[in-house]
Amino acid sequence: MIHIFNPEHDIALGAHVEQFTAPHAARQLRHDLGFLPMIWAEEGDKVIVEDVEAAKEAFRHLGLKAKGSWHSWKRIAEVLDVRQPEEIDPWGWDQALFRRMTKAGVSPALLPMPNRMEAIRQMSHRQWAAEHVLPAMRRLPNTVGEVTTVSNVSCLMALLHDHGRVVVKAPWSSSGRGIRYLDGQDQASYVAPMHNWARNVIGRQGCLMLEPYYNKVSDFAMEFISDGRGTVRYCGLSVFDTRSGAYTASILDTEEDKAARLATWISADQLILIKEQLTMVLARELGNSYRGPLGVDMMVVSVDNKLMVHPCVELNLRRTMGHVALALTRRFKVLPKIMSIVYTDKYRLKIEAPL
Repeated sequence: MIHIFNPEHDIALGAHVEQFTAPHAARQLRHDLGFLPMIWAEEGDKVIVEDVEAAKEAFRHLGLKAKGSWHSWKRIAEVLDVRQPEEIDPWGWDQALFRRMTKAGVSPALLPMPNRMEAIRQMSHRQWAAEHVLPAMRRLPNTVGEVTTVSNVSCLMALLHDHGRVVVKAPWSSSGRGIRYLDGQDQASYVAPMHNWARNVIGRQGCLMLEPYYNKVSDFAMEFISDGRGTVRYCGLSVFDTRSGAYTASILDTEEDKAARLATWISADQLILIKEQLTMVLARELGNSYRGPLGVDMMVVSVDNKLMVHPCVELNLRRTMGHVALALTRRFKVLPKIMSIVYTDKYRLKIEAPL
């Protein structure tokens, strides 16, 4: 197995251009945290990184043994030998990664067909989850969630006036990027920059997604793996925190204790019901179109002083920080711990005991 960390994946899906250059922050994240796949790599696996020595040093600070071997992007064509093909497991498949690998000399025979990557891109569009996943999940009791597709700025402003507080999202975005929190009662202060942002996103990605603003109580997610043949396997819960929509930290703990943390707001029975329904829906809707890890972000919200669950805030057809947390949980003997990404002079993965 060949592992690659390409955190610019969601941005690349939105850009969808031949000559894609990731933003500086994404490039630095890729460099600084390129060691992450070594957390779940098995014996004989290979992890491709920007800087082998820097990756080794960063991984050493986790106190874990590296099971796989380290390899540089500069020699990836040698690692990916067409005579001995191995499965490639990136953070997520996109056109930009395909192009980077072919430019580095990797044989196209070892890479996914373009139609497979286009299918992943279309299913990663927020509208796909709104149409194929959310309606079936909303049939469960005590759930909320609705999404409206907006194709022009005039329609957006009219809906904003009707709804009041809303969340507006670009179709392809993640970690807080491409998300705006708006209040229809205070339009004067943001109307010009809002128009410009909305017009730019619609011009690049075709539309915007508008959702009601909910009073969030807690974030959580469920992580899965699809085998690409119609079977989806549940991997575990992800209990995490965000700030302004951007990921900040995850809990590393047993499944029982993570469920217990959520029990203040959501019962174990409801978690099981959501897990079973979501596993069935994902298996049916993904079919043989997607193979690999994925995650579904959710949240507990307060609606008229009643706690309810939004069962599909976001569908991520890629590896997630929830998968990273699950992999780390399997490797640490002493739990619980807190996993976070901090930035000082560079990005670092920080693991510490909870307060």
